[in-house]
Amino acid sequence: MFAGLGEDDSDRRQLDDHMNTPLNTSAPAAQASTGNIATGSTGADQAPPRTSIWTPSNISAIVILALSSLWLAWWFFERADYVHVNDARVAANMVSISSRIPGLVTDLHITEGQAIGANQLLATIDERDIRLKLKALEARLATEKGEFVRQQSQLALTERQIETAITAQKSQLAAAVAAAREAEIMETQASHDVNRATTLRKDRLIADEQWEQRSLSQQTATQLYQRRLAEVQAASAEVLRAEAARAQLRVLENELTIILLRQDQLDVDRQQLLKTLADHTINSPIAGVIDETFINPGEYVYPGQRILMLHNPAELWIKANVKETEIRHISVNSPVLIAVDAWPEKTFYGRIERIGEAATSQFALLPSPNPSGNFTKITQRLEVRIGIDDPQGLLKPGMMVELQIRAD
Repeated sequence: MFAGLGEDDSDRRQLDDHMNTPLNTSAPAAQASTGNIATGSTGADQAPPRTSIWTPSNISAIVILALSSLWLAWWFFERADYVHVNDARVAANMVSISSRIPGLVTDLHITEGQAIGANQLLATIDERDIRLKLKALEARLATEKGEFVRQQSQLALTERQIETAITAQKSQLAAAVAAAREAEIMETQASHDVNRATTLRKDRLIADEQWEQRSLSQQTATQLYQRRLAEVQAASAEVLRAEAARAQLRVLENELTIILLRQDQLDVDRQQLLKTLADHTINSPIAGVIDETFINPGEYVYPGQRILMLHNPAELWIKANVKETEIRHISVNSPVLIAVDAWPEKTFYGRIERIGEAATSQFALLPSPNPSGNFTKITQRLEVRIGIDDPQGLLKPGMMVELQIRAD
């Protein structure tokens, strides 16, 4: 009946029997000895009980060995078909919003975790000082515009006056020229009359009084002609003087140009103030989610100081560093199985979008040269970017993930 028990059970049962036997066993022992002598046999001649190999301990060992073999086979299969990465992270473009101007934050229009749209108002900085400067500048600009209009009217009036004076002087010049021509004709006619009278006087055909009268007429005509010529010269001089007044027009035009330049400078200053005024209202450059705020309303900020940080949840990817010894097994568009620590019951899928062109050690702030000659070879890693299929938006930047990249 003990044939089915193992050796350990027989030994344990024999040990229990021995421990339960009373110490005063001389009579039974003598009888047993007598019986043994009578039968002529000893304990050494009795054969031990046979044991089976299908004991529970052996069966357990066989099951464990089989399961271990299956697990090792599965492990080798996985290692042959997949590249495993267990230190990857979910990444995103983390946008840091900073102030471009100094000032007091009057209002913060968002809270952490809030979804926002593009160009949505985030924060407001006190803008009273800049509005006063802008108002003063606009007043100066309006004054310059009024001065420009006045100078334009003055230029137009002066131009009309000068043109009228020139026209009048040219008219006087034309009249003087006409009078001079008339006097020239009269002087020429008087000269002919004198010449004819002189000939007739020699022939005693006219009296001396007539000759003298014609000679006097000639002198009068000559003087009149000379006076008319002088009047022509005077009128020409007046015309030149009137035309010279046009230089005053150029002076006025230069003043208009200077006013325009001042207006342009004031307009540039106004545009700069408007730009600074726009910087007092901080808007979101993208649609996304507010990750963290670094200031509170009432705090004073400086140029470049961070106000908040956000990211676009629709633009996430996985940043993984793959060993250089395994990089040859993957390529762009290779499928990827993604296990996320935060969602262990879900499996995400993705594809490789980009494989880095340099090892991550090349981007270290502190390079590691080897001038001493002591060298320890370390397996380098290359950055791999993996696109994620996450329609439910469960993944967040910074989450740890494990990857199984299908080997080529």
